[in-house]
Amino acid sequence: MITSFIQKSGRRSSHSLYLLAMVLTYFRRAGLTTEEYRTYFFPSLFLANQFEEDKPFREEIYPWAFGWTWTIQRKELHQLRNLLLIRMGFRAWVDRATCDLIMAQDPAHWAWKRERKVHHSWAIRQFRRKDTEFTIKGPWIRPEPCSLCNRNAH
Repeated sequence: MITSFIQKSGRRSSHSLYLLAMVLTYFRRAGLTTEEYRTYFFPSLFLANQFEEDKPFREEIYPWAFGWTWTIQRKELHQLRNLLLIRMGFRAWVDRATCDLIMAQDPAHWAWKRERKVHHSWAIRQFRRKDTEFTIKGPWIRPEPCSLCNRNAH
């Protein structure tokens, strides 16, 4: 599910390279075992998004973490996020140099090789976005096609 999330939403801002590096930093700071990574991935990504991203994209994490029952279970994600914060000693801020060090440990990993196209990295003010960009989609709905990517593909 985690790999699918990263691959399917490659042009969204919900999981940039630095957010993924922040997640790994959180895992280390909290002293998580590898068995706990799956449980704490989405709460960690949610926390990283709280520091770095817009709310609409943070909410996209809910359906990926819980599927169709996300409206019922989202409190669980918040509880796991809070437990993670406690385990980390409330040290949630991660600087860019730390993220760069995390990525440098295995620079050939596929997650670090993903590149967002320049036209997908611009910040767009909320009042200039289409209403459909604020709809929570989850894993069962494909993102709208990008007119610039489609134009470049032809």
